[in-house]
Amino acid sequence: MKRFTRLILAALPLLGIAMSAWAQDLAISGKVTSAADNSPLMGVSVQIVGTSTGAATDLNGLFKLNAPAGATLKISFIGYITQEIKVAKAGLLEIKLQEDVQKLNETVVVGYGTRKKATLTGAISTLEMVDKEGQPITNVSNALHGTTGVFVNLKNSQPGVDRAQIRIRGVGTLNNSNPLVLVDGIEYSMDELNPNDIESISILKDAAAAIYGSRGANGVILVTTKKGKGAGKVNYSYYRGGQKATYLPDAIGDPIVYMKLKNQALANEGKAPDYTDAEIAEYQAGLGKDPILYPANDWYKIGLETGMIQKHDLSVSGSTEQYQYRLSLGFLDRDGIIFGPADRAKNYSLGLNASMNVSKRLKAGITFDGYYRNYTIPSYNSYWQYLSRTLPILTDTLADGRYGNSWLRTPGRNNWEHPRMLAYGAISTKLVQRFLATVFAEYKFPWDITYNIRFGADKYDGLLSESFPRLQTFNPKTLAATNWNSPATAPRFNKTDENDLNIHFYNTLQWNKVFKEKHSVSAMIGASYDNYDTDQFYASMTGYLDASLPALTAGTVFNGISGNTTRDVLMSYFGRVNYDYDDKYLFEYTYRNDGSGRFAPGHRWQSFSAASAGWRIDREEFFKVPFITQLKLRASIGQLGNQSVDLYSYEKTVNLGQDYSFGGTLNSGAASIAYADPTITWERTTAYNGGVDLNLMQNKIAVTIDVYKKRTKNILREVPIPSQVGNLAGAKENVGTVDNSGFEFGVQYKDNVGPVGYNVFGNVAYNKNKVVDLQGQILYGTGTITRAGYPISSYYILQSDGYFQNADEVTRGPVQANDTKPGYIRYKDQDGNNRITPDDRVIMNYSSIMPKYTFGFGLGVDYKGVSLNAAFQGISGIKVYPAANLAYPFNNGANATWEWTRDTWTPETPNASKPLLTTAATWNFSQRSDFWLRDGDYIRLKNLQLAYAFPQSLLNRIKIQRLSVFLNAENLVTFSKYKDLDPESLLERNDLYIYPMLKTYSGGINITL
Repeated sequence: MKRFTRLILAALPLLGIAMSAWAQDLAISGKVTSAADNSPLMGVSVQIVGTSTGAATDLNGLFKLNAPAGATLKISFIGYITQEIKVAKAGLLEIKLQEDVQKLNETVVVGYGTRKKATLTGAISTLEMVDKEGQPITNVSNALHGTTGVFVNLKNSQPGVDRAQIRIRGVGTLNNSNPLVLVDGIEYSMDELNPNDIESISILKDAAAAIYGSRGANGVILVTTKKGKGAGKVNYSYYRGGQKATYLPDAIGDPIVYMKLKNQALANEGKAPDYTDAEIAEYQAGLGKDPILYPANDWYKIGLETGMIQKHDLSVSGSTEQYQYRLSLGFLDRDGIIFGPADRAKNYSLGLNASMNVSKRLKAGITFDGYYRNYTIPSYNSYWQYLSRTLPILTDTLADGRYGNSWLRTPGRNNWEHPRMLAYGAISTKLVQRFLATVFAEYKFPWDITYNIRFGADKYDGLLSESFPRLQTFNPKTLAATNWNSPATAPRFNKTDENDLNIHFYNTLQWNKVFKEKHSVSAMIGASYDNYDTDQFYASMTGYLDASLPALTAGTVFNGISGNTTRDVLMSYFGRVNYDYDDKYLFEYTYRNDGSGRFAPGHRWQSFSAASAGWRIDREEFFKVPFITQLKLRASIGQLGNQSVDLYSYEKTVNLGQDYSFGGTLNSGAASIAYADPTITWERTTAYNGGVDLNLMQNKIAVTIDVYKKRTKNILREVPIPSQVGNLAGAKENVGTVDNSGFEFGVQYKDNVGPVGYNVFGNVAYNKNKVVDLQGQILYGTGTITRAGYPISSYYILQSDGYFQNADEVTRGPVQANDTKPGYIRYKDQDGNNRITPDDRVIMNYSSIMPKYTFGFGLGVDYKGVSLNAAFQGISGIKVYPAANLAYPFNNGANATWEWTRDTWTPETPNASKPLLTTAATWNFSQRSDFWLRDGDYIRLKNLQLAYAFPQSLLNRIKIQRLSVFLNAENLVTFSKYKDLDPESLLERNDLYIYPMLKTYSGGINITL
């Protein structure tokens, strides 16, 4: 008994502590239901604010947890508005969550207005730039990678000119296929904007683009800039990082391996060696002792370096009931990967977006987007071609700093392209200043009528200064000089001055009315005027004493002068009518009438119209499926146009420089050198689209499916004529029909498990391109063909059939060339005449310019301010055809890659991946065939970002609204069968002479005061 009493007494303090703790924590239970229909919600997160303690509701919407008195519970669920409840006492909580209809009611920018997402009837992809925050995006077009139905191809990553090519739902024409881009309703280049000033981007892919009539056939991209919101704040963001090439050719850097391999290739052709045994022995003995006479240079390592990128953005913004404002400054600084000063770019941007409610009815405002950039490039702009021609035996610099060449005679290399000389010695500078200034006003009349007017001026000024000093290389043994460029034309300085002024004006009248709460009608009519003036001037001078003074007046010999001015005008009238019944039955009709100065009088005006409809099945009384939040069917049909034909194509132009001989004396003259068709008019595209928008589980899952077909007729293109007819170029005519058809599928899933939020998304688009009719004509390119029944620019090449394995096979096989021997590629004799000729080429069902599939996918996870996001992007169904230097071994005196040292045909290795080693000069190598065709498919980890947002409780103490830090990896990993160069860079190219894609590592900070 005493022992039990002692035990009780010893336990009393512990019991007191436990009772005290129990008294502080309250047992909380509750039920969470939907306010709309009182149904229980499963998986709702109930979190004690400021702690990691939480619970989730069960199948019946019930939860239990212990919480301190006075604690705040945060109740959150995807698709519903988050609530916070302060705990006062223990007990049962009845919590009703309101559906967050913002996802469906948020507006999407469309032509000349906005529409609620829930009532859209067109196929529109949207990109919110907040999702790209912190990413090292140097141009807005580069942000569109992975967007549904959009093919984005960055062909050139060079600082200052790294703009992506954009194709929306394929290529439907044989001329300009670029989409129309409008910034806040005014036509402008989105790549002359600071990406940090962009709020959102809408991409009109179907008949929704018909409101833009003659310029909508290639799709329309609508860019909306940021506006001030809420109380005044200051935002600053910064990132800095390094850049290097994703892929580079694996060129041979060992001079002995190179010389022996080159000699072997020549021996296989039955030719004498380039390098004697004595020269090779001397070189080998000198390696490592005298790097000037006996270099072992890997020029892709010498000529390229790690690039640098840094960006600063500062903005001040805010709004009240009377006004809104946002002023921004941006600075982007890049040092490219080419060594020396000829690969630098600096961009300065200024943005202003301000508006004021002048009265209850009148609102007025102004936007300004200004960009100043300057960048340098090698004046001899084939730097990448010259780099691909370098050899490991090329001396870098002599002891006194002069540029070296090689004392070894190498056929095809009498004049050595020296990368350092070309990167340091000849530099061009481009200065560009461009701004878009827009003033706008909105006046609200009685009877629900609103008048909008907008005027924009787009001013572009560009000055290119090209410097071509006298360049020489020196033999490291004899010190003999070799002029790389002609002393007769160098030093030389060129100036090109471009001055463009584009004026845009439009005004609209809009009427919106709701009848009996369910009938919503809106109508809009408008007119626009666009005027494009260009002025270009070019001058060149030689006769300089040296290259120290680049002024044109310092030259003594006139070298050339040219210039031109043009004017292009487009006038338009347009309108739109929308009808919605209870947000359930949706209808839209648009009409536009365009008049273009690109066509002759009588052929300038053309009408375009489109209709679309939608059905919100989920709003029907008979449709009661709890887990379906939205189910909408969409359909559209419309006509769009394309006026992208050269100015004055409808007239015969007279060209100077057509000299005539009179009496044995050559006299200056002029002549018409091309026919013209005065009846040309618009291309016309008819677009059909059917789609489904499906949201599930309180908008946790969003699915979009579209199928489409576009037929383009009356394609504007030059129709060739026989040279016997005056040797004139053919006229531009409306000839040709092209189809594009396909589907698009996109899905997104967002949810959370307690404090952990996550999202997964993905999209895939398929496009089939087919030429329907060219009126019997066939268009040939370099290894490509455009012909009815096949995609535009399909590969047109020989088919390979393995290798000739012995002399008997060569004798019995079809005749190829006199030098054919075992180990050479064997080509198929398609026409059965036992000879390989151009008639044996076959058409491959692959376009050289457009993939069949584009896709993007990714995921994101966040926990207590820490977030990790990954975005992938890729293409499939396309081939690339690299040729010339480094694609073939020893092409025109160039180097070879290491793979030619490992796996080439010999009698002992008959199944090697490469044929018998020869130089590219052989007939066998020079034939375009599927043997050299490469798979251009790839999947790329486009961006990987790790970020941390500091907790608000901490920031409140130091009076900061927001503070986050982040790390980025751009183009981190690429999965592709092709390894010689980045597959994205190679599209539409036949060589490896391109600034490669860049892999970027960066980190930065974002702070809001």
